[in-house]
Amino acid sequence: MKRINQTHRISGHISGHLDRVGAVARKDVRQWARDRQALAGPMLIPLVLMFLCGILFGFGGDEWNIGLVNEGQGPHAAAFEAEIRDLRSNISPYFRVVTTDAERAEQLVDGGRLHLVVTIPADFDERVEAGQTPVLHTRTYNINTDMMKNARLRLTRAIQDYAAAQVPGAAPVTVTQTTTRPSDVWRRTFIGHSAVVLAVMVGSALNAAIMVAREWEHRTVKEVRLAPRPLGDVTAGTLVAAVIAGGVSTLVTLAVAAAVFGVRIPVGRLPVLAGLAALTSLACAGLGVAIGAWLRDYRTVQPLLMITFAGSFFASGGFSSLATLPRAVQTFDRFWPPAYVFETMQAQAWMAAPPPAVPVLIGCGVAAAAGVGIGAWTLHRRL
Repeated sequence: MKRINQTHRISGHISGHLDRVGAVARKDVRQWARDRQALAGPMLIPLVLMFLCGILFGFGGDEWNIGLVNEGQGPHAAAFEAEIRDLRSNISPYFRVVTTDAERAEQLVDGGRLHLVVTIPADFDERVEAGQTPVLHTRTYNINTDMMKNARLRLTRAIQDYAAAQVPGAAPVTVTQTTTRPSDVWRRTFIGHSAVVLAVMVGSALNAAIMVAREWEHRTVKEVRLAPRPLGDVTAGTLVAAVIAGGVSTLVTLAVAAAVFGVRIPVGRLPVLAGLAALTSLACAGLGVAIGAWLRDYRTVQPLLMITFAGSFFASGGFSSLATLPRAVQTFDRFWPPAYVFETMQAQAWMAAPPPAVPVLIGCGVAAAAGVGIGAWTLHRRL
């Protein structure tokens, strides 16, 4: 009988905690749903970045405006002109020929409207047939070094392809290319998936921070302080509400990414990605609780977190994979947690043979425990 009574007391104790956690979560979710600013802010960041970066860099945009002036009259000059016009990646042509008029091309490149002007000289055929090397004349708008690098490299590629086509078998070096995946992941798809990862983080963190800061702004923090055993139940309820709100933002972003940006995740990888997203969301919610309790001001919390996560999208592998970022940025990312989230979830989504799931799930679990602990400790200090 004593053991039965003890079991009932424990059951009632747990039930009481769950009721209070559920009450706090329902209250925070209702407030979140009524607050349009809090509802839209965390959802808009990944959507805006996805459309902005995806449209600018993912939907075409790979053609470089050039002028192409062919002063030659023979078949070799015509063949080289065709080589430049037809050169393309698997996305789009490398060059868009804006003009073939020499005077107009000079005006446009001087005004920065063309990246490059290529002039095929009049003696092109004569020198080729004489076994001599023709000399191209180029003029570049060398303001942006990265853009000019691409234009120069593409012209070099056109010359190499033309030479290999003219004298088959004479090339000193040939290339056999293999890929880690059977097909390319398009950049717009990569950006769309990264926006979903960003939604996981910013949705939970920002919503949790706003929910906690609202307690001070609405002057309801006094009621929280007077409630019996407030810390654990309030923290848990806020975490649950923030994860739910973040989940809604993530699902909306995922739907847009799938419908517009072509994000398709293999079904077999969804359980691991869902587990990573849930643990990451919990970790971010814990940090959001800490930031909300620390700053206690909605107008300070929102811009701080929005700018931080937007910057992380570009600096931590959301826009471009970590391996392609400058070395100084890669060094910074070793100490910046969002970089690990982007890299881990991108690897699980896109790599032909993703890393083992158990270690990364354990790592995310440790991060979630740390985030919840930091949030609870900070809230305890403020209450």
